[in-house]
Amino acid sequence: MRGALDATDPGPDIGRSLRTMSTSKETLEFLRDALALVPEVKFRAMMGEYCVYSAGRVFGLICDDVLFLKTTPATLHLFRDRTTRAYPGSRNTCQVNADWLEDREKMAGIVRETLSHLPTPAAKPAQKKGIVNKKHR
Repeated sequence: MRGALDATDPGPDIGRSLRTMSTSKETLEFLRDALALVPEVKFRAMMGEYCVYSAGRVFGLICDDVLFLKTTPATLHLFRDRTTRAYPGSRNTCQVNADWLEDREKMAGIVRETLSHLPTPAAKPAQKKGIVNKKHR
C-alpha cells in the first residue's frame, strides 16, 4: 500500500509517523487529460496534494489520488457519494463520480456547473504607494 509505514523501509526515523499518501504524477496526468476541456485548468501543489483551478478559481482538490470537487447546496445532488471528503474535517467537497472521469465533456460540464455556484473570490486590496511588502525586502 502506497504511503503505509514499512518496518523494512531504510528511510530516516525522524518524521516517520507524519508520512502521508500523496498524489502520483500518473494521477495528475490522467486528471489533466480528464479535465482537458476545462478552460485554463491548473494544478497547484499544497502540502503534498493539489488544488485544482480554472481561470484562477479553485474548484477542486486532489488528495490521495482522488479528485474532489467543491460543492454547494445547488450541486450536491450531482454526486453519488456525498459523505467521502477530501481530508478529515473538510467540508463542501465530494469525490467525483468515476464515470465523469471517462467523459471529458461531462467532466467539463460538471466543473462549469460547480464554478457557476461558487462565490467569486474577493478582490485583493491594492497596495498603497510607498508601502513595501515585508516579503519582498
